[in-house]
Amino acid sequence: MSPSSRRLAVLLLIAAFLVPTPPAAAAALSDAGFFGRWSAGAWTVGPRLNYAHTGLKPVEIAVKAGDYALAKQRLLDYYRARPAIEAGGFSHTTWPGALELTPSHIWTLGSGEVYIKTLTFGPGEKTVTADVTSSVKSGKPGFFLMSRYKDAVIALVNSRSKGSGKPTLRLTLADGSVKTLHPAHDTYIWAAHPSGVYGAKYYMQVSDQGVGPFTDETRKAYLRFDLAGVTDVRKAELTLTGAADTAKDLMLYGNAETFDEATRTWSTTVQNTFSWQGDPGGFNWKLPAGADNEYLYQLPRFYFAGPLALEYQKTGNEQHARTLIGLMTDFIKDADGYDADQGAGSYPGNLHAARRLHNWIAAYEILRRSPSLTPEANTAILKTMNRAGLYLQVNVNGTPNKMQSQKITLLHASVYFPEFRVAPAWRTNAAGFLSAQLDDSTYADGGYKESTDAYLRGYLRQYADVVGYMRRNGIAFTASAKLRRLARFLMDQSYPSGYGPAYGDSDSLDLRGTLVELGELLDDPELLHVGTSGRSGEKPAHTSVLYPDTRVAVSRSGWTADASHLRINADRGNHGHPDELAITAYAYGRPLLPDMGTFTYSTDGSAKWLRLTTEAHSTIEIDDRPQTSTAAGGISHLIANPAFDLIGANTEGSAGVRHERSVLSLHSGLWVVSDRLKPVNDAEHRYEQNWHFAADAHPSIRSGTKATTTAFATGANLTIVPADPAEVASTLRDGYYAPRFYSVENAKYASYVKTDTGQQTFDTLLLPSKSAADTSVTVERLPVGALPSYEATALSLSGGAGVYYKSWTTKAPRAFGPYTFDGKLLYADAASIVMVDGSSVERAGATLVKAPAAVKDLAVTFGGDGTVRIAGSGLTASTDPAKAIAIAAPDATQVMLNGKVVPFERAGALIYAAA
Repeated sequence: MSPSSRRLAVLLLIAAFLVPTPPAAAAALSDAGFFGRWSAGAWTVGPRLNYAHTGLKPVEIAVKAGDYALAKQRLLDYYRARPAIEAGGFSHTTWPGALELTPSHIWTLGSGEVYIKTLTFGPGEKTVTADVTSSVKSGKPGFFLMSRYKDAVIALVNSRSKGSGKPTLRLTLADGSVKTLHPAHDTYIWAAHPSGVYGAKYYMQVSDQGVGPFTDETRKAYLRFDLAGVTDVRKAELTLTGAADTAKDLMLYGNAETFDEATRTWSTTVQNTFSWQGDPGGFNWKLPAGADNEYLYQLPRFYFAGPLALEYQKTGNEQHARTLIGLMTDFIKDADGYDADQGAGSYPGNLHAARRLHNWIAAYEILRRSPSLTPEANTAILKTMNRAGLYLQVNVNGTPNKMQSQKITLLHASVYFPEFRVAPAWRTNAAGFLSAQLDDSTYADGGYKESTDAYLRGYLRQYADVVGYMRRNGIAFTASAKLRRLARFLMDQSYPSGYGPAYGDSDSLDLRGTLVELGELLDDPELLHVGTSGRSGEKPAHTSVLYPDTRVAVSRSGWTADASHLRINADRGNHGHPDELAITAYAYGRPLLPDMGTFTYSTDGSAKWLRLTTEAHSTIEIDDRPQTSTAAGGISHLIANPAFDLIGANTEGSAGVRHERSVLSLHSGLWVVSDRLKPVNDAEHRYEQNWHFAADAHPSIRSGTKATTTAFATGANLTIVPADPAEVASTLRDGYYAPRFYSVENAKYASYVKTDTGQQTFDTLLLPSKSAADTSVTVERLPVGALPSYEATALSLSGGAGVYYKSWTTKAPRAFGPYTFDGKLLYADAASIVMVDGSSVERAGATLVKAPAAVKDLAVTFGGDGTVRIAGSGLTASTDPAKAIAIAAPDATQVMLNGKVVPFERAGALIYAAA
């Protein structure tokens, strides 16, 4: 049992004597169960309130008199008069449509569909224009239409198939020019005909009526515009023409989801917006059929509480208070019958109950003085928050971010509600757990156990907030050292831009604010440096890093915005993908090989492909099957040198085949990836090496070399060159890219396939460019004696301008092209030599490097000014020919060893400066 688990077990035993037993079945908490029951001079039902707390005596008197109505009034009087206590913040302070639509019980999951405005069509035909600039500029090139009110009126909106009055998107660009577009796809879906396809119809039908989130009469319309090549949009206007028998209001949403009008149906559409408008029961707080599963979890979290409460605080408009109080009490009424644990307090479980209580506490601080808050509603809300705390105190979940959220909320409840008898136990439970949990949520190397940088960012951000909160409230936090290690792990994963690489269930988020907050909290200058993009703090003492227990390695050329960054993983954990040995790569200010993202947690085909397939990641998929997460694997080594890194990794995540991947990362701007596939049998296997790009990369494959090049309109690009073009089938395949949650785009990716028996290899050059991709680079395989490439591989780059060699087996002196080398890895070109675990490099019989013994890692760079830069682990200055490394440098005028000028001796064309 872990330390935090032992602490939790002890606290649970103590808590059992402090709190009433929860009800055995789903039910509302009675007044007696909350206030207590006094009979014959004693409590026959213990109260949940601590009547010894200052100010609660009038409540106790009313309860002892058996007058619960008066007790509720006195309790509301108390809370209205109580001085403010820090309540914490809301999970969300804004939510599109929260003020306009939530009062009508209309809610949207996530950020993929964003409410813009309501348009009115009819009576008769009408043309309307909406300013959609913010939607288009935020990356939403599509729209959808949904009925604002549930009535029998059907709106007919012209589609792109109509001869006139087609939907039009008018874009005004920065140079003043105007571009007019019609949809690339448009259609509607109809609940009564779940398999119906309507993409070729002249009209898109929109309607909704009846009770519940939808009925057979529900129809929604979708439009998508192709904005490829369109940049610097200053203004965007959407014009629609439609008709209805009487006035018909339609909600217009921006939409970031790609779709095909020839295949979109009700059944294939994962919907995120539902309406209970006009339903006397309002939200039922359950999952609508066909919705993303997250709808069930996130609607009861009350993300809309912040916008409504803050607007009430700002304006004093009681309508906002009434709306929120009504939603809270409606939830209690429904959910008290859903969950057998703590009723509405625990529904629908762990993280969701915690998020809701967090939002309710913050809202209650604003609502407690509202005239709209009745004694009955106030008591119902307090009962539910008390029950939620009891649930969070004892509930156990194996996911770190969920347990952390539960205990943070419990800590807030303990501070905000000192009137609850159980508050001291909550405080002890939560504070102890939060200090101890970092032991359970991190590996020995300091890495995070969930395989996702977005969840790690949220986890650390919550720690930054709660540690400050604990300090302000005199609560000890004893795990600052572990928190610092985890914060530096996040720092190491970050791109040079400060954004996350979006591995696992993530989208690429700006990590810098979190790093600054943690740097200030922990007084860590390295976190501050990275979080402020170098404007303050101290540059980290390291660049590249290996986390062997977390099974992640990062090669980084530096900490400036133009540095290169390559990440390779074999990590596993909650929210991870089957992506072992996948690479993400960044250079010259752009992710060139990004992770393709998540989209949603739904059963949508694109989401399943992104999250559940190996094919959707820049690694090798074997036999058309995703990897498993239980087989052997890891990062075997990272050899870090100021000029280069060499990473070795392996996985047996694909049944029957061991995949080994070696990455040489030259900080001067080049990566070489060598893959070896070792099957355990003689059967034929299919190996698909995939390289993934952003949706606007416009990749193409060149004939002959089968090199893939990207063609971004501006900025950096990438060239991918296979060593054996004749042995692979190369194609550009259709995939998806989800740059943000609830947003997905079509994206092409490069696929290189071999199908064969026995051991196989892929050797691939990745060459980033500051602007247009280099189309001249070539890769040619050099024979290494009679050895197959799965024992030793050698490549000639660009007609001999460079050479690369790797030994997969025991090192030995071997010849390839004009070179002879006795180590494990070599790269050489006119300006540099890089070698690992070798002592001798010759070219055409002439010595380039000669050491008395094998050198772990050595990089030699020859400057045009005569400066020779030597870098290597453990090297010291020496000019003794018997000890020093001989390096061919006939034009040397100065030598620098690991960044410092050192003396050197010359012997003909050779110099001696380091040993």
